Amino acid sequence: MKRKATMEVKKLKVFIFFFYLFLASTLLFSTMKIGYYDNYPLTYDENGKPMGLFIDVLRKAGVLGSYSVEFIFGEFADLMQQLNKGYIDMVVCVAHTPEREKLYSFNAEPVIMNWGVLVSFKTLEDIREIDGKNVAVNRGDIYYQKFLEIAQSFDIKPNYVGYDTYENVIRAVNNGEAIAGVVSRLAYLVNSTKYPKVRATSFIFSPVQLKFAIRKGSEIANKDILEKIDKTVAFMKASGELDKIFNSYFGISRRAGRQGFQMYLIVIFIGIYVLTIVGFMHVIKLQKTRYEAALEVNKQAILKESILDESRGIYSYSIGVEMLKKYMELSKRENQSLGVVVLEFKGKNCEESIGKVESILRQNIKEGDIIIHISQNTYALVLYKYGVFFAEHFRKRLTDSLKKSNVDCDISIGFAKFLPEKNISAEALVYEATAEMERDKEFKKKMNIE
Repeated sequence: MKRKATMEVKKLKVFIFFFYLFLASTLLFSTMKIGYYDNYPLTYDENGKPMGLFIDVLRKAGVLGSYSVEFIFGEFADLMQQLNKGYIDMVVCVAHTPEREKLYSFNAEPVIMNWGVLVSFKTLEDIREIDGKNVAVNRGDIYYQKFLEIAQSFDIKPNYVGYDTYENVIRAVNNGEAIAGVVSRLAYLVNSTKYPKVRATSFIFSPVQLKFAIRKGSEIANKDILEKIDKTVAFMKASGELDKIFNSYFGISRRAGRQGFQMYLIVIFIGIYVLTIVGFMHVIKLQKTRYEAALEVNKQAILKESILDESRGIYSYSIGVEMLKKYMELSKRENQSLGVVVLEFKGKNCEESIGKVESILRQNIKEGDIIIHISQNTYALVLYKYGVFFAEHFRKRLTDSLKKSNVDCDISIGFAKFLPEKNISAEALVYEATAEMERDKEFKKKMNIE
């Protein structure tokens, strides 16, 4: 009897062992469901295959090779509902907001920055022009939600018409079905050539960081996937690989500038030809039209120039100044504080460790602020909705962070506050901050002499 009981116990132990083995293998090898949607070039579908920058990051991080993955393509709003209910495990290219942070876990390192822009087929001087008119929006979109809040604050009540994708929103505006549309600035950049009637207005809003989102407490939350993604994104930014991949979707090359110049010459020769046939007055009209078109082409070229640096959160001077202009307009409209900090880094291993310097700069600004690369070792920070800025406190914080990363840098710093009542340009505001930085350098020199 005793021997029989011992056998039963052994059988039970074997059963428990295999049960836990089966459970562990199920947890380890269960299929991870990842949602993606149409938002070229960040995420999109090509003949049933997931493509885009965020998919490239997952591949580089080893997620697609290490786990059994099933991709689910759909509308963004529907995918977020599925994520919330636990039907899928992850959604790529999600704007990180305080509201969403309560529901989802995000990776720490943003893949890219984006913001909302109001587009229209006509020049909108005042946002009140859309009151009572059709405005096209992307259902469930963060920019739609933010624009809704802005419109309500102005007591503006447009008739919102929902669409499934940004391209459909832009198409509706191009076809005259809506006076304006709310899209991301990348969506506008991608589709601006395809829908030539549509132009970006001066109304920009809601700068956000785009990341990977998983449901809090989900099975994959314990697999260190987000940590793998963060390490990969940081490495790809530092090595320039992320920039290179991002640019490849736009086909940007230095030849574009030369081609643009050649096209401009062709336009001039056509103008001369028309002049000899049609007459002086008619040519004046044509030249005016061409000049305006050339200005628009130049504007688009400046926009595309920003792509070269923006995937790592650093903007070239030309696009940075354009963005600062928009922030100045936003500061006036919303009566919010705005300031520019100019920083120069010098030291033994400072220039060699510029990647670390940029990473520390990104860590020391809040969501919505931007970094502009002025020259080799000089940067400008645009701070929106800041409290009180203390230069010495900020310098010490940066210096301490750099020392922890074994980077020895001397930091010169200058700050300029934007005053809406002063009629000042974006370039002049940066100049004021730069002048303050030069004064800081002179002061430090005097202190060293004494």
